[in-house]
Amino acid sequence: MSSKPLLKLESIAEENPHYLDPEEYPGWREHFGNDRPITLEIGFGNGNFLLDMAVRFPEYNYVGMDFYHKGIRRLFTRLQRLGLENIRVAYGDAKEKVPFLFQEGELAEIYINFPDPWPKKRHHKRRLIKPHTVACFREKLAPEGRLRLATDHEPYAMEMLEILNQDSGLRNLHPAPGFTNLREDIPRTKYEKNFLNQGKTIYYLDYVKVPTA
Repeated sequence: MSSKPLLKLESIAEENPHYLDPEEYPGWREHFGNDRPITLEIGFGNGNFLLDMAVRFPEYNYVGMDFYHKGIRRLFTRLQRLGLENIRVAYGDAKEKVPFLFQEGELAEIYINFPDPWPKKRHHKRRLIKPHTVACFREKLAPEGRLRLATDHEPYAMEMLEILNQDSGLRNLHPAPGFTNLREDIPRTKYEKNFLNQGKTIYYLDYVKVPTA
């Protein structure tokens, strides 16, 4: 990783109150200045989905997490132009930072749109969706909070489905086969639009956290 994009990102971050590179719990209520429900998007890419959600559902606060410098810079530019105050950007790897970035039961929703499938078998260990990460995400969800995923990679979809169905704290919202190929209640990502235009099949997985007694 070169120093040039990092310096650019640091220069933007110094002047941008929407940016965090935390090493401890940041206190989201103080950052947003309210106690609205919080939605997390892991891997927001160019930020289209995050921005569309923040505009469509202003009653929510949004946290986007990524380490793609170019995407972060693009998001900040558009964020400033739109004047949105219900988005924050957390820099870093979700596997490392979600455990301390959010308190138990703090998130209303988590979106993971088109995570890297790491298609080569020797790279499967790098995939985001593993039993321990799912357990972490579920812990951060409020009771009845939702975990929503999308992928165009069928083998990864089937692997995620198996892992998620094994977590007793989550309930699959779709009957057999356990996913849907159509989702119309939320905005579409850039990748999603491109895949659909190419006629590709997309696998949507939706889970809700089971309330404990």
